Amino acid sequence: MNNSLMVGYLQSWSSNVTFTQAAESGYNAIVLAFGEIDGSNIGIYDGFFAASHTPELLKEDISNAKRKGAKQILLSVGGANNTYNPGKTPSNELAKNIVSFLNEYGFTGIDFDLEIDGDGEYLDELCQALKNVEPSLVITAAPQLNQGAHETDLILVSAGNCRMYDQAVRNNRFDYLFIQAYNNQWPVINDTNETDVEFISNSFTNLTKNIPTETKIAIGEPADRQAAGTSIFTAPDVPNNIYQLIHDQYETICANPQFGGAMVWSINLDAQNEYKCVNALKGLLNS
Repeated sequence: MNNSLMVGYLQSWSSNVTFTQAAESGYNAIVLAFGEIDGSNIGIYDGFFAASHTPELLKEDISNAKRKGAKQILLSVGGANNTYNPGKTPSNELAKNIVSFLNEYGFTGIDFDLEIDGDGEYLDELCQALKNVEPSLVITAAPQLNQGAHETDLILVSAGNCRMYDQAVRNNRFDYLFIQAYNNQWPVINDTNETDVEFISNSFTNLTKNIPTETKIAIGEPADRQAAGTSIFTAPDVPNNIYQLIHDQYETICANPQFGGAMVWSINLDAQNEYKCVNALKGLLNS
């Protein structure tokens, strides 16, 4: 399980958790939500990370987090407000600018959390160009889930039925997929949907059928009820031991070679809830 990650997204607009504090709490992969791609320009959404609000503080914070055990520090682009707008920038040019920005701050990779109906061919080209510039760069994506019909195989989507990720997934561009197993009650696998805790293992098993074996899969869940509109926390009767049940679900799949860990949205919300998510999972993932 050396490649398993305890992944958490860190909100750029929230000041309650630094990268260092996230690493100290047990997150060994911390994803800044969000970075920004605007044409050929790379930056941070709204211009700064609230918890370490100057470039110098952010660089120091990221460096400290690595010393505290963070294996990966990623910059995510996309999200609900869409910070991924490359336009017609040549992929090679954009890749060089991305790598330069990541290296300046100490990020180890980039995450594509795309929630738009966008150009999958360009995304594939950009990922290839990024690896050409920096082969050691970690590239991840955070697809949502959908289905053509209930009980058929799950598909990875960026929005609705848009399969923007497919080409890049087929070509092994992503080291990890951080699956958003929430906010869509439509998909049903083995009589479970995203409000059932068993969907964690059921979705993972189904996804391994069609995702290349080289790509690690980390099923993502919200930290608590307020973190997502539809999830295991919005079911009619959420059991008191829900975090133990989440742990048990990941334990059933952690021996699978394609298991990449667990993902949480978000670290900030987990912190407000006494870090119940990471406390339930970090022992399993670090064992």
